[in-house]
Amino acid sequence: MQDKEYYKQYRQEYSKRVKYLNVSVPLKIYNEMLEIAEKEGTKVTKLFRDMAIAYMQQKTFVPKEVEEELKQLSLLIRNVANNVNQVAHHSNVMKGMVNENDLLAEIKKLDTMVHDYTLKKLRAYNDY
Repeated sequence: MQDKEYYKQYRQEYSKRVKYLNVSVPLKIYNEMLEIAEKEGTKVTKLFRDMAIAYMQQKTFVPKEVEEELKQLSLLIRNVANNVNQVAHHSNVMKGMVNENDLLAEIKKLDTMVHDYTLKKLRAYNDY
């Protein structure tokens, strides 16, 4: 009997915090979302909720595939930045053998390329 009362109270409290929505979407959209959800390893309802929340928070929904690629790119950029730092340090020790501004310009170019790649990848994914 205690379990029954506990669950009744729990459901009442839960219904104050959470609301259910029933949403109808065209079958074509549902099938597209189903494919994405399978790639993401999640359910369509969770995918839909995550996308809606990302939209409301003015964030971009980043697919797992793209997120993994971005992590790898970020690691590469950090490695490049570390190498540039080492070159700059060596240059300072050797009294100006390397122009640090040229190196920083290359890093900026790399950053721009990664940014453009990311936008292109996300647009392609969203056009899916």
